[in-house]
Amino acid sequence: METKIFDKKKLLFLFLPFAVIIIYDIIGNFITGALFWVLDLFRISFDWVNNTPAFLDAFLATCLSIILYIFYRKVFPRKKAEIQIAPWQGLLFSVVIGFGAGGLSTIWLNLVDLVASHFSALGEQAEAFSSMYDDLEKGSYIWTFLAIVAIGPLVEEILFRGVIFRSFEETTDLPWFPLLLSGVMFGIWHGSFIQAVYTAMMGIILGYYIKKTRTLFYVVLAHAVNNLSGTLPPALDTDFNNSLITVLSYVCIIPMFCILYYLHRQGKMKAEEISESEQSQEEEAVQFASSTC
Repeated sequence: METKIFDKKKLLFLFLPFAVIIIYDIIGNFITGALFWVLDLFRISFDWVNNTPAFLDAFLATCLSIILYIFYRKVFPRKKAEIQIAPWQGLLFSVVIGFGAGGLSTIWLNLVDLVASHFSALGEQAEAFSSMYDDLEKGSYIWTFLAIVAIGPLVEEILFRGVIFRSFEETTDLPWFPLLLSGVMFGIWHGSFIQAVYTAMMGIILGYYIKKTRTLFYVVLAHAVNNLSGTLPPALDTDFNNSLITVLSYVCIIPMFCILYYLHRQGKMKAEEISESEQSQEEEAVQFASSTC
């Protein structure tokens, strides 16, 4: 009977991510409708909201972040980190990972540009992708910053590295399963094939990062750094600065993988220490039992 209950629980967590994605969209539509209802109730014009899409995205992300975080903490108990890192290490690692993931994204996008000229379908997708965020850049930069750099990464990380990643962890002991599946879902969720590929890679990297540190703040920071590199303030959005960020992103690729390897090695050493400690305690318990007989 206990096995059946356990299997049902695993099945529930397996389907929970898909249910959460659907409910996420439903709640988002409800919040949007409620906002426009309030504006209409107080005779406030919709023009400013319609002409500032980034405001609506930031407002939605804020509301959904609060709802998702409450759900995340209610459903999933805090999990102990596989390794302990100092706050300065977490901040440094997050910045390097954010830029390094951006470097991988840039390599992929350059490859797409190279191949797009030979395939019309891919070329059309590339054109659509290049104008994807044009609407969000209308209006004051503060709303663009909040939507793309600050609150956007927060809600996405709570959803994918929080709820979805932890759900898949509850279904199996295979470490690669939640990493791969949550990463692929993160990519598909972004829509276009071009964006799905590099966001899936980033999702897997951030999934591994949170698996080791169990700190949402670090993955949110890495995600924010990644997004900021492509969403500079107008005063800083120059060819020189963009070229500098591109070079920095390329430079950070190898250090990023070194960090991931470091986290892997530290986690393995910690697991070995725990195993040796448990084995030593068992031997002591056996010796004590033998001496009392």
